[in-house]
Amino acid sequence: MTTLMPIGVFAHATRLSVRALRNYDRIGLLVPAVIDPATGYRRYSLDQFARAGLIRRLRELEVPLAEIAEILDAGDPHEVRAAIKRHHDRVAARAAELAAISDELDSVLAGPTRWLHVYERVRAPQQIARLSIRTPLNGLAELIGPAYTRLFAALDAQGVRPAGPPGTRYLAADPDELTIELFVPVDGPVRDDRDIGAAELPGGLLVATIHEGRYEDVETAYRSLGRWLAERDRVPAGPAEELYLVAPGPSVAPEAYRTEIAWPVAS
Repeated sequence: MTTLMPIGVFAHATRLSVRALRNYDRIGLLVPAVIDPATGYRRYSLDQFARAGLIRRLRELEVPLAEIAEILDAGDPHEVRAAIKRHHDRVAARAAELAAISDELDSVLAGPTRWLHVYERVRAPQQIARLSIRTPLNGLAELIGPAYTRLFAALDAQGVRPAGPPGTRYLAADPDELTIELFVPVDGPVRDDRDIGAAELPGGLLVATIHEGRYEDVETAYRSLGRWLAERDRVPAGPAEELYLVAPGPSVAPEAYRTEIAWPVAS
């Protein structure tokens, strides 16, 4: 007869919390062997120790729950090692990012040491193809490249040629939930294609500056625009925009990137 144990005993035996076990049950990661239909009490079997131990070890490595589910479903030791390697690479990349941010803290604490040239220009209305994405700020770098690839592929399939450099408009600038419109000026009509469609980029007066190089220091451009507006008692009349004059690409060195950062303002 299979030996069953209540959730409290199983939690102690596996060094997982009762709260974690209830969550793993809810998402189907570690389902109790038996759930009493009358009381809802969860009971676990001895042969679930191995699965619980693997989950605990992977969580100690901070492997995401969704990836743990894939590993357990595969049941392959090679897949476990591959998943741990992928996670290790992610952690190493994040550690490098944090080290770079730490290196920049002194200059941030000291305040701005340089200001970029700010200028005004008038833009005529432009026909564009557009694609909107929503993401936290820290997830933007991973999404924006594939989104532009999808946008350009849709235009190519329709035989529509870009008529200018691509750009983005930050329609909602909350760092926890950005709403971003990716756009490309076009020289012909664009058919709606799922999340890709036609629109018009509004004309008007823009106040702008040029950011050169990598995007880690793009705040300098935004601060320069903010100071320009404050000194002249002006306010933005629309969402911030970025126009990629020299955009990232396989043959483009990061030092060569040129991005116009702009805000619409009242004339």
